[in-house]
Amino acid sequence: MSHEPEIQPVYTIRVASKLTDVSPGTIREYERQGLLRTHRDSQNNHRLFTQAELKWIMHIWHLIHKEGLNYEGIRRLLFTTPCWKVLKCPAKQRNSCEVYKENKSACWSLDKFPECCANNQRTCQTCKVYETAHENPYLVPTIFVEHT
Repeated sequence: MSHEPEIQPVYTIRVASKLTDVSPGTIREYERQGLLRTHRDSQNNHRLFTQAELKWIMHIWHLIHKEGLNYEGIRRLLFTTPCWKVLKCPAKQRNSCEVYKENKSACWSLDKFPECCANNQRTCQTCKVYETAHENPYLVPTIFVEHT
């Protein structure tokens, strides 16, 4: 069985809304609040989502509506592990990084890619930093934890 939808941005915002039961406006707000970074279709600039992002949208909704967190609380938990620690950036690279210099925690929360990401053709949606933030044990409600 193919896992393409898990990593491929194939769902439009309308489909994502139907599959997650979260309104398109709310999904856009999650993006504006820095909780979600969407893919953009190169031809029409429409938002596209992967299966993993649909799960993350449902996580965010649950954290707000069932766990009582607000946007700032979720942001703080997302950024508990700085990107330079996740990627184990060498000191020379870290010291020239705008995320590190500006004391930000997550490269994917910026409007533009940091130089180190741009130079390495690293995109947020496939980056270890972005994935690690979403797997933060404080953010994954127990109803979403898969039991083995």
